[in-house]
Amino acid sequence: MAVADIITTPCKIYYSNPGTTLPADTVAAGGAWPAGWTALGYTTVPLSVERTAEKVIADIQESLVEIKRGNKKETFVLETTLAELDLDQLALSWGGTASTTAAGAGQPAKEELVGGDDPATLEYQWGFEGSYESAAGNTHPIRLFVWLGVCDFGAKLEFGKSDPTGTALRIEANPDMSKARGQRLFKLQKITAPASS
Repeated sequence: MAVADIITTPCKIYYSNPGTTLPADTVAAGGAWPAGWTALGYTTVPLSVERTAEKVIADIQESLVEIKRGNKKETFVLETTLAELDLDQLALSWGGTASTTAAGAGQPAKEELVGGDDPATLEYQWGFEGSYESAAGNTHPIRLFVWLGVCDFGAKLEFGKSDPTGTALRIEANPDMSKARGQRLFKLQKITAPASS
Protein backbone atom coordinates (compact mmCIF):
# COMPACT_ATOMS: atom_id res chain seq x y z
CA MET A 1 0.00 0.00 0.00
CA ALA A 2 1.22 3.46 -0.86
CA VAL A 3 0.63 6.57 1.22
CA ALA A 4 -0.28 8.31 -2.08
CA ASP A 5 -3.34 6.03 -2.23
CA ILE A 6 -4.76 7.72 0.89
CA ILE A 7 -6.76 10.36 -0.91
CA THR A 8 -8.61 13.43 0.27
CA THR A 9 -10.02 15.57 -2.50
CA PRO A 10 -12.84 17.95 -3.24
CA CYS A 11 -15.09 16.89 -6.06
CA LYS A 12 -16.31 18.84 -9.06
CA ILE A 13 -19.62 17.70 -10.58
CA TYR A 14 -20.54 17.75 -14.27
CA TYR A 15 -23.54 16.59 -16.27
CA SER A 16 -24.31 16.18 -19.97
CA ASN A 17 -26.69 14.52 -22.35
CA PRO A 18 -26.15 10.76 -22.52
CA GLY A 19 -23.39 9.77 -24.93
CA THR A 20 -21.44 13.05 -24.71
CA THR A 21 -17.71 12.46 -25.24
CA LEU A 22 -15.79 11.84 -22.02
CA PRO A 23 -12.67 13.87 -21.22
CA ALA A 24 -9.55 12.31 -22.74
CA ASP A 25 -7.18 10.51 -20.39
CA THR A 26 -4.66 13.29 -21.06
CA VAL A 27 -6.92 16.06 -19.69
CA ALA A 28 -5.28 17.28 -16.50
CA ALA A 29 -7.16 17.56 -13.22
CA GLY A 30 -9.12 20.80 -13.41
CA GLY A 31 -8.73 20.94 -17.20
CA ALA A 32 -11.53 21.73 -19.64
CA TRP A 33 -13.99 18.92 -20.32
CA PRO A 34 -15.33 18.45 -23.87
CA ALA A 35 -18.22 20.49 -25.27
CA GLY A 36 -21.59 19.44 -23.93
CA TRP A 37 -20.59 19.06 -20.27
CA THR A 38 -21.97 21.57 -17.74
CA ALA A 39 -20.11 22.08 -14.46
CA LEU A 40 -22.24 22.46 -11.37
CA GLY A 41 -21.17 24.77 -8.57
CA TYR A 42 -19.72 24.30 -5.12
CA THR A 43 -20.86 21.64 -2.66
CA THR A 44 -21.35 21.90 1.11
CA VAL A 45 -20.96 18.20 1.91
CA PRO A 46 -18.75 15.48 0.44
CA LEU A 47 -20.01 13.38 -2.45
CA SER A 48 -21.17 9.99 -1.19
CA VAL A 49 -21.43 6.99 -3.47
CA GLU A 50 -23.29 3.85 -2.43
CA ARG A 51 -23.55 0.63 -4.39
CA THR A 52 -25.85 -2.01 -2.95
CA ALA A 53 -26.99 -5.42 -4.12
CA GLU A 54 -29.89 -7.68 -3.21
CA LYS A 55 -28.80 -11.30 -3.15
CA VAL A 56 -30.54 -14.43 -4.33
CA ILE A 57 -29.45 -17.42 -2.26
CA ALA A 58 -29.87 -21.05 -3.29
CA ASP A 59 -30.63 -23.24 -0.28
CA ILE A 60 -31.02 -27.02 -0.62
CA GLN A 61 -32.15 -29.68 1.84
CA GLU A 62 -28.94 -31.67 1.48
CA SER A 63 -26.70 -28.91 2.89
CA LEU A 64 -26.74 -26.75 6.00
CA VAL A 65 -24.92 -24.05 4.06
CA GLU A 66 -26.36 -22.07 1.16
CA ILE A 67 -24.74 -23.48 -1.98
CA LYS A 68 -24.95 -20.55 -4.35
CA ARG A 69 -25.28 -16.77 -4.16
CA GLY A 70 -25.83 -14.17 -6.82
CA ASN A 71 -27.16 -10.67 -7.32
CA LYS A 72 -30.78 -10.16 -8.27
CA LYS A 73 -30.91 -6.37 -7.99
CA GLU A 74 -28.34 -3.60 -7.57
CA THR A 75 -28.45 0.14 -7.00
CA PHE A 76 -25.84 2.86 -7.48
CA VAL A 77 -26.70 6.14 -5.73
CA LEU A 78 -24.70 9.37 -5.41
CA GLU A 79 -25.56 12.21 -3.02
CA THR A 80 -24.29 15.67 -2.14
CA THR A 81 -25.62 19.18 -1.52
CA LEU A 82 -24.93 22.00 -3.97
CA ALA A 83 -24.03 25.23 -2.16
CA GLU A 84 -25.74 27.78 -4.40
CA LEU A 85 -29.48 28.30 -4.68
CA ASP A 86 -29.54 28.16 -8.48
CA LEU A 87 -32.89 27.44 -10.11
CA ASP A 88 -31.35 25.63 -13.09
CA GLN A 89 -29.60 23.30 -10.64
CA LEU A 90 -32.74 22.92 -8.55
CA ALA A 91 -34.59 21.89 -11.71
CA LEU A 92 -32.20 18.92 -11.97
CA SER A 93 -33.45 17.69 -8.58
CA TRP A 94 -37.07 18.78 -8.67
CA GLY A 95 -37.83 18.73 -12.37
CA GLY A 96 -39.64 21.61 -13.97
CA THR A 97 -38.47 24.53 -16.05
CA ALA A 98 -36.33 27.44 -14.86
CA SER A 99 -36.67 30.83 -16.55
CA THR A 100 -35.16 34.31 -16.21
CA THR A 101 -36.97 37.60 -16.80
CA ALA A 102 -34.91 40.74 -17.39
CA ALA A 103 -35.73 43.99 -15.61
CA GLY A 104 -37.86 46.41 -17.59
CA ALA A 105 -40.40 49.21 -17.13
CA GLY A 106 -42.54 48.12 -14.18
CA GLN A 107 -40.88 44.66 -14.24
CA PRO A 108 -38.22 43.65 -11.73
CA ALA A 109 -35.66 41.07 -12.82
CA LYS A 110 -36.52 37.59 -11.58
CA GLU A 111 -35.86 33.88 -11.86
CA GLU A 112 -38.66 31.32 -11.61
CA LEU A 113 -38.96 27.55 -11.44
CA VAL A 114 -42.30 26.00 -12.32
CA GLY A 115 -43.01 22.30 -12.19
CA GLY A 116 -45.01 19.44 -10.79
CA ASP A 117 -47.35 16.70 -11.98
CA ASP A 118 -44.96 15.56 -14.71
CA PRO A 119 -44.37 11.80 -14.93
CA ALA A 120 -41.25 12.20 -17.08
CA THR A 121 -37.77 11.94 -15.60
CA LEU A 122 -34.74 13.18 -17.47
CA GLU A 123 -31.64 11.02 -17.72
CA TYR A 124 -28.24 12.67 -17.81
CA GLN A 125 -24.70 11.40 -18.03
CA TRP A 126 -22.79 12.43 -14.89
CA GLY A 127 -19.11 13.06 -14.23
CA PHE A 128 -17.27 13.68 -10.97
CA GLU A 129 -13.65 14.81 -10.77
CA GLY A 130 -11.18 15.02 -7.93
CA SER A 131 -7.39 14.90 -7.86
CA TYR A 132 -4.51 13.52 -5.84
CA GLU A 133 -0.73 13.79 -5.68
CA SER A 134 1.15 10.64 -6.67
CA ALA A 135 4.26 9.33 -4.90
CA ALA A 136 6.26 10.96 -7.74
CA GLY A 137 4.77 14.36 -6.82
CA ASN A 138 2.49 14.66 -9.88
CA THR A 139 -1.14 15.74 -9.62
CA HIS A 140 -3.52 13.38 -11.42
CA PRO A 141 -7.31 13.25 -11.81
CA ILE A 142 -9.70 10.72 -10.39
CA ARG A 143 -12.95 10.61 -12.36
CA LEU A 144 -16.20 8.77 -11.85
CA PHE A 145 -18.66 8.56 -14.74
CA VAL A 146 -22.28 7.45 -14.45
CA TRP A 147 -23.62 6.62 -17.92
CA LEU A 148 -27.29 7.33 -17.12
CA GLY A 149 -28.57 8.91 -13.93
CA VAL A 150 -31.89 10.33 -12.81
CA CYS A 151 -32.22 12.87 -10.02
CA ASP A 152 -34.52 11.95 -7.17
CA PHE A 153 -37.51 14.29 -6.85
CA GLY A 154 -37.41 13.87 -3.07
CA ALA A 155 -34.32 16.06 -2.69
CA LYS A 156 -34.84 18.68 0.04
CA LEU A 157 -34.32 22.42 0.01
CA GLU A 158 -33.51 23.80 3.46
CA PHE A 159 -33.48 27.40 4.70
CA GLY A 160 -31.73 28.17 7.97
CA LYS A 161 -29.67 30.81 9.72
CA SER A 162 -26.57 28.69 10.32
CA ASP A 163 -26.12 26.85 7.01
CA PRO A 164 -26.23 28.02 3.39
CA THR A 165 -29.41 27.25 1.51
CA GLY A 166 -28.27 24.41 -0.69
CA THR A 167 -29.81 22.08 -3.23
CA ALA A 168 -29.76 18.43 -2.22
CA LEU A 169 -28.71 16.31 -5.19
CA ARG A 170 -29.43 12.58 -5.21
CA ILE A 171 -28.61 10.71 -8.42
CA GLU A 172 -29.84 7.17 -9.02
CA ALA A 173 -28.05 5.33 -11.81
CA ASN A 174 -29.92 3.51 -14.56
CA PRO A 175 -28.18 0.88 -16.70
CA ASP A 176 -26.90 1.76 -20.15
CA MET A 177 -28.11 -1.34 -21.96
CA SER A 178 -25.90 -0.56 -24.98
CA LYS A 179 -22.83 -1.51 -22.88
CA ALA A 180 -21.62 -5.00 -22.01
CA ARG A 181 -23.00 -6.68 -18.89
CA GLY A 182 -20.87 -5.70 -15.91
CA GLN A 183 -20.13 -2.25 -17.41
CA ARG A 184 -23.59 -0.69 -17.57
CA LEU A 185 -23.65 1.65 -14.55
CA PHE A 186 -20.34 3.45 -14.09
CA LYS A 187 -16.64 3.82 -14.79
CA LEU A 188 -14.15 4.89 -12.12
CA GLN A 189 -10.84 6.14 -13.52
CA LYS A 190 -7.65 6.98 -11.61
CA ILE A 191 -4.78 8.31 -13.72
CA THR A 192 -1.56 7.01 -12.12
CA ALA A 193 1.23 8.50 -14.29
CA PRO A 194 1.51 10.97 -17.18
CA ALA A 195 1.84 9.75 -20.75
CA SER A 196 5.41 8.76 -21.64
CA SER A 197 5.67 11.07 -24.67
